[in-house]
Amino acid sequence: MKSKPKAYQLAALEKARQIRLEKSEEADDELYDLINLMPDSSVYKLAKTIGWSTGKTHGAIRRLEKDGLIKAELVVADGRTKLMVKPTPWHEFFTETELEEMRQPSYFDEIESILKKSGQ
Repeated sequence: MKSKPKAYQLAALEKARQIRLEKSEEADDELYDLINLMPDSSVYKLAKTIGWSTGKTHGAIRRLEKDGLIKAELVVADGRTKLMVKPTPWHEFFTETELEEMRQPSYFDEIESILKKSGQ
């Protein structure tokens, strides 16, 4: 018969889970930066460049794709299937109304004014 985990065991498990989450977020950020530098790269090429296994790279790609930050597409080249990765174009993060507002000549003057007021 198993005994129930004690409070300190649960706290240790939660702490370990949080550390793993933080490390995976840092890894995802590192890979996202590389994908922006090397768009339309394969998982294999990204893994070799960053020095990770293809499994770790693939896992990070799936998380980034789930978050909508990148797009991954299976392509056939030289008789082999490859997963090619590229960043999501920036304009896809905005609605058509927001994009139209950004096209107005005074839009960036307004932004600059706000930044000056905030001391940046």
